[in-house]
Amino acid sequence: SRLINYIFHIRDSFCEFKGIKEKEEPPLFLIRVDDFPHWEKTLDDFKKFHNIMEKYKTPYLLGVTPCLSSDRHNPFNTEFRRLSQDEAELIKHPLIEVAMHGFSHQTNNYKKNMEFVGIKKEEVIEKIEKGLGIFNEYGIRPIAFIPPFDEIDMTSYRILSKYFKIITGGPASAKYLGYKVSPSLFRGAIYVPSYRPLCNNCLEIYKFLNNMGIKRRVILSLVIHWASETKNNYKHLEELLEMLEGSVMKWSDLLILN
Repeated sequence: SRLINYIFHIRDSFCEFKGIKEKEEPPLFLIRVDDFPHWEKTLDDFKKFHNIMEKYKTPYLLGVTPCLSSDRHNPFNTEFRRLSQDEAELIKHPLIEVAMHGFSHQTNNYKKNMEFVGIKKEEVIEKIEKGLGIFNEYGIRPIAFIPPFDEIDMTSYRILSKYFKIITGGPASAKYLGYKVSPSLFRGAIYVPSYRPLCNNCLEIYKFLNNMGIKRRVILSLVIHWASETKNNYKHLEELLEMLEGSVMKWSDLLILN
């Protein structure tokens, strides 16, 4: 909320300088959905989630991991599974835009969860190209990159920006990249971090937006972990989507704005 207030302060200062008044308009939203495929949830579980997104005609960016670790918190794990044909076909849907969500979503550090922090340039390139190779086998072209655990340092970011026009982030990435207005142009890519409370469960996001009652044309990026919403059978997801209906952008629209 502090970042949103900061954005409003900048806009107010600009309007005051220009001697104009900003008209009231509802905000636009970007929805990012992490963790497909999932370690515990099934393809049928995801279908239920997607069917609700389809019910509300809501486009979203889906974070897809091409070679999923079986034990993501263990840097020495050696068991991985590639994206399957069934999974690949399911996500070829007009409402879904694909983002590469890491290569394996496995940490390289026992003390902290991070796949794209603290690794050499050569390893970053290898992970990206292997992942893109798997997507290419299924005719999938990711338009963005979502760093696992929202952890990404400047070394990885610079390389990723050569492959992806959109890179996302979150509270964890601010340690390395700084707090940025979202979305913004940053070092060769459109950087779209999401900050709390907009990266949260659907209930908390709903409550925040409902309480704020924002009437300004800003772009707000929301992060949903779809598997977490199964706890209440997607009830809060439906409430949120009903609130946002008709105001959700496609992520590829950012490329047009750019």
